[in-house]
Amino acid sequence: MANFEATVTLNCPQEIVFDFLIRPAKVYEILHPDSGVRYVNVPDLLELGSRIEFQIEGFGPVQHIVHEVVEFESPHRFVESQVTGPLGRWLHEHLVEPDAAGGILVVDRIEFEPPGGLAGFLVTADKILDSLQTGFDHRHQELKKLLEQAEG
Repeated sequence: MANFEATVTLNCPQEIVFDFLIRPAKVYEILHPDSGVRYVNVPDLLELGSRIEFQIEGFGPVQHIVHEVVEFESPHRFVESQVTGPLGRWLHEHLVEPDAAGGILVVDRIEFEPPGGLAGFLVTADKILDSLQTGFDHRHQELKKLLEQAEG
């Protein structure tokens, strides 16, 4: 099992941050342009049991993936789990919580298992971790720009 964590601190209300993150169309706007992600079927607003259906191009053939929101605690946390996809496991915890300095800390924690078989030789944990780092660096930078400018 591989683990990834990325954080960013924002200066805006917790409810605004959480509301942004549970709107797939908004999150799509802040994805890295080279992410290869294309939504197929997503709700307007995530809640417990919501499914996010998308495709990813970039690690070989286009992969069809479905995630489900398996835990939901507004406005603090939600967790999505892979239902269908190429990885052995994918669990993404989104935390939105006040920090000691008065800001809002956004934490993305991901546990995953790379694919098995021949795909596992090409799509290694290190490749996935590098891709996640690039993607979340961009995502958090854009989130900070959008939400802090809206508050300013």
